[in-house]
Amino acid sequence: MKAKRSFDPKVDDRNWQVLFETHFQDMQSLNAISSMWISGFAKLGIDNDKRPLAQDLTESIAPFTAYTFIQTDAHLILEQRDWYGMIADYKMPLTCFVRTPAELEYCDEPDIWHDIMGHIPFLAQKEYSDMYQLLAKTYIQAFDNQRTDLLAELDFIGGMIIELGLMREKSGIKALGSTLYSSSEVFEAFKPENQITFTYEALGSGESYDRHSFQGKYYIIDSLQQLVDIISSVRKRL
Repeated sequence: MKAKRSFDPKVDDRNWQVLFETHFQDMQSLNAISSMWISGFAKLGIDNDKRPLAQDLTESIAPFTAYTFIQTDAHLILEQRDWYGMIADYKMPLTCFVRTPAELEYCDEPDIWHDIMGHIPFLAQKEYSDMYQLLAKTYIQAFDNQRTDLLAELDFIGGMIIELGLMREKSGIKALGSTLYSSSEVFEAFKPENQITFTYEALGSGESYDRHSFQGKYYIIDSLQQLVDIISSVRKRL
């Protein structure tokens, strides 16, 4: 049985600084950082030298989108219905520990480094937040209507695009997936042989996000509007 993970104020800030400097040097070397992420991150006032607090993040994001970040003492992955239920109510839980620098490449539990650096800068952008609200509400409706066929497609969107996807920008292909902002899997995602242009046929492929290993296949979308259109195409079939 794994030991309980929790914050350790004596080392968390140091780990946060090391993780930030190491991982974002890697992402810059790949020219992988999305302009949308950069714009959202700039709104948050995050100090690279210390772990941000939930209350501070909530206050920073308030002028832009309506999310409340809730610090928990948990380090478990929520069921999808529960996660999207919170997102639809503009709430996001934060897990209870910062991974160590030795876990940068792979951490087998969700941590606050991923929560904050992977998700929150995007959520500070209204156009992204609106898309994510659409996804959350569509998922809830499909779940409540027991539409397992559509849930499989929405799980593909949530895993293969929201967590691991890529997006074309004017300056090239950038990381859209939240996992890529907190994991060395970004190196795998930026190998050209692992990149695939998204087509609607992929929705019915049955592919799912394996949290315990690198995926090895990364879908490229053309724009955030295309992602809205993908979700809307599922919603129309409810």
